[in-house]
Amino acid sequence: MQQRQTNDAPIQATPEEVQAIRTQLAEIEQSLSRLWGETIWSRTPECIQIRADAADLIDRHFDGIVQQWGESIAYIVHGHSKFDEKGRPDNMVNSLIRFVDHLRDPDDICTYVYLRRHCQEGMLARAKPSQFNVIHIALKQIILDHVKSTMSGPAMERVRDLMVAAIDERRLMVSQFYIESRERLLRESEEKYRNTVDHAPDPMYEIEPHTWKVLSVNAAAMQLHKMESEHYPDAHKDIVGRTVPDLVPPDKYAGLLETLETVMRDSSAQTLEFPIGPFFFDVKYALITYGKKQFIQMILRDVTQRREMLDSLIKAERLAAAGTFAAGVAHEVNNPLASISSLVQSILTGEQDPERRTLMHTILSQITRISSTLKDLVNFARPTTAQRKQVDVNGLIAETLRLITYNKRFSGIRVEPILAPDLRRAFADDNEIQQVLLNLLFNAADAAPAEGAVIKVITENQRPGQGSDKSRRVFIKVVDNGIGIPREHLERVFDPFFTTKPAGAGVGLGLSLCQRMILSNQGTVRVDSEVGRGTAVTITLAAAEETVRAQQAAEMAAS
Repeated sequence: MQQRQTNDAPIQATPEEVQAIRTQLAEIEQSLSRLWGETIWSRTPECIQIRADAADLIDRHFDGIVQQWGESIAYIVHGHSKFDEKGRPDNMVNSLIRFVDHLRDPDDICTYVYLRRHCQEGMLARAKPSQFNVIHIALKQIILDHVKSTMSGPAMERVRDLMVAAIDERRLMVSQFYIESRERLLRESEEKYRNTVDHAPDPMYEIEPHTWKVLSVNAAAMQLHKMESEHYPDAHKDIVGRTVPDLVPPDKYAGLLETLETVMRDSSAQTLEFPIGPFFFDVKYALITYGKKQFIQMILRDVTQRREMLDSLIKAERLAAAGTFAAGVAHEVNNPLASISSLVQSILTGEQDPERRTLMHTILSQITRISSTLKDLVNFARPTTAQRKQVDVNGLIAETLRLITYNKRFSGIRVEPILAPDLRRAFADDNEIQQVLLNLLFNAADAAPAEGAVIKVITENQRPGQGSDKSRRVFIKVVDNGIGIPREHLERVFDPFFTTKPAGAGVGLGLSLCQRMILSNQGTVRVDSEVGRGTAVTITLAAAEETVRAQQAAEMAAS
């Protein structure tokens, strides 16, 4: 018989692919052997001879079979096939050649290597299940017509039955390849969906309706919960399986339940600036339906930096208004105060009565105290321009801690510097930053407990995923274990003239001045506190290399 050769590109199957095909083929062979009997479908010499007779018949009528096959399924292969010099569809010619080779040698599985690949990425991958069934039914019927027209008697019946079994084997193998391919695509689609969700920058939660249990979370949500636990050690480590209301402060419980009920009713909802630990998020909810099931998708967008910026703008407006007021007060009070001081000093010069002299000195000391407060008011009202440069923050902290070593306020207080050895340099006014540090250290000392007082000064670089700002920043934290600040007072700690100290112990300008200095250095400052557990003040400053690059880019753009 004529030896035909395929003309398509060879496929190099991996050992794993070959083994998978042989395993599937062995199972189908066993099933067909039980169905048709070993005389028709097995690997006995008699059956191998019948296979050879069937292959010879197809070889003799090869061109006609291909032509009829192509015409019968033209609507399926249209646009997916090239044609050889005889006008025959290439893919059908190659397919029939490999089919004949497998008939002659059951161990020649090249035909199934190609069919498996076509089911994964070729024509069959784009065909419907009904279409590839039609392709094989058409081939079977065409070949059977040739068998009936050229053979007769028992020989015809054996070849006929074997051809039906051979086509059935082919259909079953292609069906498995098709299912395997669709399962692979489904797994890839699921993996794509899962990776898209898991690597999304915003925390995402899937919540079971009515029970409000967390079904799953992405990596960003796990990172958020981990960061929250760092700020609040009592926070539960596990998220999945817990109810969402259990993950929020008690005062937010009722509001969150109401929002979830709204989502079930209206299919969506939104909450702005929802607090989670030290962070704030805009939260979007959507009711997702798949099949007969539903879940609530909750997506959190970190707006902590936006809130801090808005707070800074509001406080800057308050500071400006307070500054104008302070400047007027200082001007109106300072002149008559100087006159009073001069008069008291002139009277004190000629006063001989000790009791009256003591009284005069008391008056002068109080005038000095008023003058000091007025000086603070003037500094508050007329801030100087920050002279920013690269600053070794660790070195600045070490120098500041040396300054307070012998101050009586720190007697009995353990001051612990925890400084990052690889800390980036900050871009700031070193004098102003030192003033801020001194003020914060004095405040921490004033709030220290009678015994076991500890003040920690911590520096660290910004870690990936902290906040929405992509620029590199430097953190400075002053943490104490003092009396803490009531929650209702935290929103006002930066307000001018607001103080939690006893009357006469301060005028409430310290933190306001600190905030002004940090803002003038393009930084942020935040106070976290809990009554009885202490206070943590966190300062962020731009890293020097980031600021220098930004300035160079701006200069190049301008030029």
